[in-house]
Amino acid sequence: MYLQSDGGDVYTDVVVVGTGPGGLAATASAVESGAQVVVIEAHDNIGGNGLLSTGWVAFVNSGLQRSVGIQDSPELFMKDCEKLLETTGKLYGLHWDRELTKLYAEESHKMYDILTSRGVRFPRLIKRPLQTSVDRLAAVEDTTMFPAAFEPEFSGPNVKTYLRCTGERIIMTGPTASGIRVQPRDGGSPFNVWASKGIVLATGGYGANPALRRHFQVDPKDVSIFSGLGTCRGDGQLMGQAIGGDLVNMTMMPPIVRVASHLTEEAIAVNADGNRFHDEAGPYYDRVYALEKQRGEIGHYIFDSATFEAKKKYVLPMGGALVKANTLSELAAKLGVPGRAIQNSVKQWNDFLASGDLKDPKTGRVQFTPDRKAITQGPFYSKPMMVGVSLTCGGFVTTKSMQVVDVWGKPILGLFAAGDCAGGMTPTAEMGGTHLGAGFVFGWIAGKAIVTGELLAPHTKGTFGQEQPRSSANAGVGIPIVNVPAAHMKVKL
Repeated sequence: MYLQSDGGDVYTDVVVVGTGPGGLAATASAVESGAQVVVIEAHDNIGGNGLLSTGWVAFVNSGLQRSVGIQDSPELFMKDCEKLLETTGKLYGLHWDRELTKLYAEESHKMYDILTSRGVRFPRLIKRPLQTSVDRLAAVEDTTMFPAAFEPEFSGPNVKTYLRCTGERIIMTGPTASGIRVQPRDGGSPFNVWASKGIVLATGGYGANPALRRHFQVDPKDVSIFSGLGTCRGDGQLMGQAIGGDLVNMTMMPPIVRVASHLTEEAIAVNADGNRFHDEAGPYYDRVYALEKQRGEIGHYIFDSATFEAKKKYVLPMGGALVKANTLSELAAKLGVPGRAIQNSVKQWNDFLASGDLKDPKTGRVQFTPDRKAITQGPFYSKPMMVGVSLTCGGFVTTKSMQVVDVWGKPILGLFAAGDCAGGMTPTAEMGGTHLGAGFVFGWIAGKAIVTGELLAPHTKGTFGQEQPRSSANAGVGIPIVNVPAAHMKVKL
């Protein structure tokens, strides 16, 4: 149920802060495990940035893969990650949690089954040959299916949701995270939510917080443009850091050309001379670097009216002026590029699509719509290529049951993280689909672990090393893990 606060204290088993994929899954899993849950969401509705995303999720050995004869495995996924990080790791000096990533590879196919059983439809796989050995990126039919899949819990008697409310700080009772101080966005009275079992931080990234981004930003390509919800301000990262949570990968804010993958499937990009110059659907870094090499760093996406009408919700937030013209020649004139060149670029693309070939001879591109939709229907449209940030990768070191670990390598009682608040697997972002996927998979694990108490010990050292002695100054944060019987040492979906 969805409620408004009366300013009084609220008591529950579990508090989940944020309703992106991590928060959605954590809530449902906690309820399934028998808990009462209070959810705090800063936005006007549930779903988080997952609603604004393309909605592509990486699953390993999923039913969709098996249905088309693709053989995938955790071992193959890990090899793809290692290959990817040979480049990415050098850019940012990343902390990659291999064990957490392996857990994702082993468990993600179960999340595919959970989502599809709840009505989420993934009709096709996306080709990413430069990032993955096999096709494993599943395209959702509509991102609104994500929150809809978990609406039974949110509308049911075991969940109370406070929309337009922000978590401000974690309330500690001795060494235990036992509550959240909440501020309604409309200026109402703040209130406390007390959780007998614990808290899941799932507030997303920090792209909408320029001050926090500047604090960690090291890459000059990370410009001020951000595409995403304005509520993604790093609330979870800041609240957890304030009680000693160990943040990693905060410098990783990969630059990206601001365009939804749903649009790139049906569009091409031309430079100031009207010529195509790169694989529009290729690796994110490659697109940024290709644009930098163009005269004036100018690029224009070109698409037709059918695409604009179908993808309007992705086109309008891209930034920059939307240019419209009845013909390609008129569009070229408005953009200040040679008309003949832009016509030839569109013709070359359309001819390739009509040929039935699987690889564009001009750019090596292999990604396009299954029906090979050409650019044919006027009026024609253009949006400028603009470099910005669409995701941030910094979050907490966690155990494999998603309990937040402090800087001394010790778990914090009662505090868990999921989605973009968990930083161990985020270096795999370039692969595509692992941010949404990790949100769902690790959110589900966190929700179950927090209720059952089946917790795993830390498997990584803290920033200052597990061997570092504890003092009275950090005694309230660094605490030993509760011993768990061996039979319970593997958390399953």
